[in-house]
Order: sequence, then structure tokens, then C-alpha cells
Amino acid sequence: MKTPSELQKMYDRISKLGKIGVWECDLLTERLTWTPAVYEMFDLPVGSVIDRAATLACYEPNSRREMERRRAQAIATCSSFNVDVAIRTQCKNLRWIRITGDVQQESSRATKIFGTKQDITREKEAQLQLQALQSQHIHLSRVSAIEATGSTLAHELNQPLAAIALYVAALRNLSGAKGSEREQIASEQEEILDGIERCTLKSGNIIRAIRRLTAKSNITAFHFALNDQIVEACRIALAGSPEGIRVRYVLQEGLQGFGDPVQIQQVVINLISNACIATAGMEFREITVTSAEVDGQAEVAVCDTGSGISAEVMASLFEPFVSSRPDGTGIGLSICRTIVEAHSGKLVAENNRNRGATFRFRIPTGVPCAGELVNEAVNR
Repeated sequence: MKTPSELQKMYDRISKLGKIGVWECDLLTERLTWTPAVYEMFDLPVGSVIDRAATLACYEPNSRREMERRRAQAIATCSSFNVDVAIRTQCKNLRWIRITGDVQQESSRATKIFGTKQDITREKEAQLQLQALQSQHIHLSRVSAIEATGSTLAHELNQPLAAIALYVAALRNLSGAKGSEREQIASEQEEILDGIERCTLKSGNIIRAIRRLTAKSNITAFHFALNDQIVEACRIALAGSPEGIRVRYVLQEGLQGFGDPVQIQQVVINLISNACIATAGMEFREITVTSAEVDGQAEVAVCDTGSGISAEVMASLFEPFVSSRPDGTGIGLSICRTIVEAHSGKLVAENNRNRGATFRFRIPTGVPCAGELVNEAVNR
């Protein structure tokens, strides 16, 4: 059996390896007691006098508020709590501390709080670095997708720009008219000018949509018109795609989503692009895009009439570098899953009963509106 001295040495060694210290607070006097490991976390001399107010000043404002809230709740209910907080040490070093606490009571009255503090700075830094890499990965995937479809996007822009050139040529021809023809020509000129304006606005909208997809910016979450983002994403994904693909929209009117609309567009673009590839070579090529409120969330589904997903691929469909196509990178669906899960949602896939497959995901929604908008489009 180990002696108290040996047990203390064992504890000190484990505490140092795990960067874990023990703390205690007397609720009657607010007196704090720390083990050496906690002093080291705060860059304070071991054994120095600890003032709770001065200690709280080390906490980052948001962390301080959250820690105090959970502490007060634990005292009121004589229960335990745990929280991760950010601090600025005496030497101005930024550290992340995981605090656990348990309330001790006497005669149904809280008298002490004791627990552990663990330095988790490396863990938090790794998490933040991973988040940054995921954000960078998502951004690069958008840029890569746009670069890969550069020619098709040029085709999409070429139509309104060519129409503008024809309108201008017609306007020049009309400008030489004389006499009685002037009144009729004035009306035709107005129609031509309206056409030029429409084409110009269409070109501008396409360019702005592409810029939003390729722009690298901080992720912001807000309520947005989900159907508008779906239709715009479909237009980008279908730009220059093979003829004969029919796209059918069944969209719940007025449905709102909550999150980052650019990232949601990225998910829809990827699913539509995959659906186009899945239906290649099929006699009947149709993609149905739906949106609806389901269980208080906004659900988007993309259904195709392709060959479906094999059982082998389905088992690891959303894992990185898994693809059913020889030329596929296998990162598109993995990124889509990351985006959807970052929106507190879930992306799933299933084979249809007759043919093809359906991908569906859910995100938080705003105030739903009743009604359904049904529309069909054929890619010509």
C-alpha cells in the first residue's frame, strides 16, 4: 500500500501530465484555494494570495458571464456545472480552461464549491484551426466549382450580351427613319430599350451571383428567402448543361431559411450538378427540387431519375474522397455535409422506389407561410 507521500507524488505527476488542478471556493467568505497547477494556468506564483474579483477580471467578458451564470445556477440548485472559458493570464497569455464544479451543502444550504480546472488551450486551438481549414475548404470548393464550369458560365452570359448587341443594331437601323414612320418607330424603340435593360439586368445578376459564391467572407447567419436561393443555385448549376434535362420545382411559398445563404447555395449547386451527372445517358432526364417546412425546419430535396446509388457507395457516401465517378474527387458531398451540420441540420440520401436517388437536408427556418408554388423548366 502506498504511503500518503507516495500518493501525493502520484497525484502531482498526473496533475502535471493532464494539466489539471483542483480548486475550492468557500461561499461564506469567497475565499479561494488552488493547487499549484491552477496557479500555473493563471501565470501566478504558487501560494500567492488569490482574490476572486481579480481572478474574474482575467476572464474574457463572454466567458465570465457564462461561467457566472452556470455557477449561480449550480449554487441555487445545489448541483454541479462545467464550462469552457477563455482567460488572459497575469502575463497576458490567452488560455482556454475547462472548469468543473460541484456544490457542497450543509443543512440544505450551499456552503462550498470545489472542482477541477484543466488547461485545454491546445485542444481549443486545434478545434479553431480545424474550423478555419473547413471554412477555407468550403471557400476553395466554391472557387473550384466555378473554375470547372467557366465555359458554361460564359455560355450563360453570352445569351443576354448577344441579345443586347442585336437590340443596339436594331435601334441604329430605326434611328434613320423619316416622316410618318417616326411615331411607330418611337414605340418600337421603347420596346428595344426595355429589352436592353432586361438583358443588362440579367447579366448583372449572373455576375453578382458568381461573385457571391467566390467571395471569401465571414460566415453570417440571418433569415433569407430560401426559394430564391434555390432557384438561383439551380440556374448556376444548370448553366450550359446538356440539353433535355427537365427541372421541376415544388416549392413551399414564402418559406424562409436561417443561416448563411451563400453556403446553402453551394449545397444546392453540388446536389443539382450530381443529379445532372446521375441522369446522363438516361432516356428520361428529370430533376425535381422541393422545399417545405417539416417538423419546424426547412427541408430541401433534390430528386433525380438516374441509376441510383449502389449499396457499396451508399455505406460511405458522405465520407471524404468517396465517389462513384472515376473522375470524381469525392469531397463535394463531404463539404455539403459539413455545411449542413454547421447549420444544425442533417444531409441524407436514399434510393427512390422506381429509379434514381433523392438527397434531402434540413436547416432552421424563419416564419413559415402556407401554400405551394409549382413550376417546371426544361433546359434547352
